[in-house]
Amino acid sequence: MTSSPLPADNLKASQPPRVGKAECAITSATSIADAFNLLSLMAASEAVRRVRELNSSSEPEVLHKLRVALRRLRTLWWVFQPLLDKRDARFHRSEFKSLAEAAGKTRDWDVLRVLLSTAQSNDSFGPLIERVDRHRSSALAFSVRIIANAGVERIVDHAVQVARNQIGEQVVSMRLNEFATMRAQRAETMLKKRVKRVVSHQDADYAELHEIRIAGKRLRYSLEFLAPVLDDHYAVTIERLAQVQEHLGNLNDLVASETLLREYAFQLGEPHALKKAIKYLDEQQNLQKIVAHDMLRAHF
Repeated sequence: MTSSPLPADNLKASQPPRVGKAECAITSATSIADAFNLLSLMAASEAVRRVRELNSSSEPEVLHKLRVALRRLRTLWWVFQPLLDKRDARFHRSEFKSLAEAAGKTRDWDVLRVLLSTAQSNDSFGPLIERVDRHRSSALAFSVRIIANAGVERIVDHAVQVARNQIGEQVVSMRLNEFATMRAQRAETMLKKRVKRVVSHQDADYAELHEIRIAGKRLRYSLEFLAPVLDDHYAVTIERLAQVQEHLGNLNDLVASETLLREYAFQLGEPHALKKAIKYLDEQQNLQKIVAHDMLRAHF
């Protein structure tokens, strides 16, 4: 079986807005409390809007956009974590994470389907893809039901109100641009430590690369939130991160797809096709790890 280029261009993670209206309203004269109020209003409104869209359409793309909105909320809580009660912040971030994971199940099946469809130029995965489609439909119904019953609006509203009250009670002498720089530098340091560990040897495993992807998203979302009060050089960092994360995202898609195939092997049947598909995904993972290593060395 020969290698095929990675597909799923139509399933790439929707890029979060570079600088939204709320971010544009932030200036160096904005207080830290007001900055959180503006940013949390923007981020919470986006999440709630996606939930309401989901209630009316049940489209997989809406689920994905909801997942992105919840991830950005989680990052916002990380940014302002020094001013929040640690236990409350940890709890609310875990809530956002759980909701995002529930919203992401359908896309995992969609990515698997596209990967198998691309590989079909070499091997026929038609019957296996049909079974994947059935599981994907069940996953969509499950995700929509979970989100509908979770009370996302209530969870988000409560988290925002608690955080606003806690930040409003703080006496902070630091200016917003100083606070933003401190948090951006912290996120950047966390990412660089992980990158340094990986690029020092060629055989870094997927778990280490996945940690880089998570740290990269944290830095990227943080910079997008705080961009108006940060130095201009961070704009270049955002673009650089986008390129690296595209490759790490490709790797993540391959690993998640193989995990699905192994987890649902019995239900999917088609043992011969399944074995070939897993081999294909494993080959692509190895290729993508090399690409990821090269990208990390070039950019960091």
